[in-house]
Amino acid sequence: MHEVIIVGAGISGLRCALELEAAGIDYIVLEKASYVGGRCSSEFFEGYILDRGFQILLDSYEEVFSVISESDLGYRRFLSGALIDTDRGVRHLFDPFKNSGLVKTAFQLLSSDVGSLKDKWRIFKDSKRKTPPVGFAPESPTEDYLRERFSRRFQDEFLRPFWGSVFLDYDLRVPIADFFHLLRLFSVGFGGLPAKGMQAIPNALADKLPSERILLNSSVHALTHNRVELSTGESLEARQVILALPQDVICNFLNFQGPKHPRTAACAYFSADHPPFDLPSLRLNALSSHRLVKTTCVPTTIQPGYAPTGRSLISVNLDPRFDYNTSEMSNVVSELADLFGGQVQDWDLIKFIRVEQALPDYSVDLELENQGYIVCGDYGTTPSINNAFASGRNAADQYLFSLADN
Repeated sequence: MHEVIIVGAGISGLRCALELEAAGIDYIVLEKASYVGGRCSSEFFEGYILDRGFQILLDSYEEVFSVISESDLGYRRFLSGALIDTDRGVRHLFDPFKNSGLVKTAFQLLSSDVGSLKDKWRIFKDSKRKTPPVGFAPESPTEDYLRERFSRRFQDEFLRPFWGSVFLDYDLRVPIADFFHLLRLFSVGFGGLPAKGMQAIPNALADKLPSERILLNSSVHALTHNRVELSTGESLEARQVILALPQDVICNFLNFQGPKHPRTAACAYFSADHPPFDLPSLRLNALSSHRLVKTTCVPTTIQPGYAPTGRSLISVNLDPRFDYNTSEMSNVVSELADLFGGQVQDWDLIKFIRVEQALPDYSVDLELENQGYIVCGDYGTTPSINNAFASGRNAADQYLFSLADN
């Protein structure tokens, strides 16, 4: 019998385990998959690193970098800002205070017709806020706030493409509190990637734990307070069970109403001889005639190891409703050809990855205090890698505090 059983070896479960390890607690981590990380993970295919859905890691994530160093990850940064494909051509929108060439970048920002000077001043001021302004409840839809405060062009060409890709919700129904929380983190930091993909993040956590503490390929069949039943029929007991599971899985185990508005990630990976653009940045698609391609990124511009030598990996973030079939993929290729020209015909489709429940349903409120479980995961607050780490740490602290009380 272990003192604690952690169900789930995603980043919140591993972060919880790290805290328990430091406190000398006897624990075990159960994971049904053959790898750690859950949604924050990567597939490795013929020399390519394919993150499960396009993801980036912000260097402003203090919870992450308090336990993992940049050197541990081989972390490198994109430029802060974006290229934007509009009906009028390609536009540059980069932060002059965070990128080289201050004068040139500032001129491009101020002279860009993607939004007015008032729009840019307002988003700058908003980035300094920690809470929504007076008149907006924290749960108000972000869309309502943006529509009232910014011009239609700025919404359509920057705010919706960018934040829609962050939240996997292009209607921007997400609570405004989530928007302001992440806006501040994006404004002070850079987005980047580990050298060995997003899988490097959970691997770095797991490397800090004794290998015998993590049991992979261990699927949980049922939960009963302090008892866990595996699909093999084996039962394990502990003083405390900590659930580090996705929102929908917890709902299923405990017979809660499941998510009604889950957020899905759909991503197509292509290989090419050359990158379609040279700047190490995100490229937003704001063409009014397009409905499938949302953003494009070339991870190999900052991390060449994402592809075999001499090849470029192109990550195309698609409308979350997109599901692969031959005819629809041809429409994706057609939109990419509008953006990048005939070179697209020479690209090789490596893989299409669809991640169901990639982000939690913000309308579901799980009340588990009376169930006897401690829970960790990013669905308890603004979903992010940073908050998943914080949630794991807080779950461990909750258990440790309970010992002190007794």
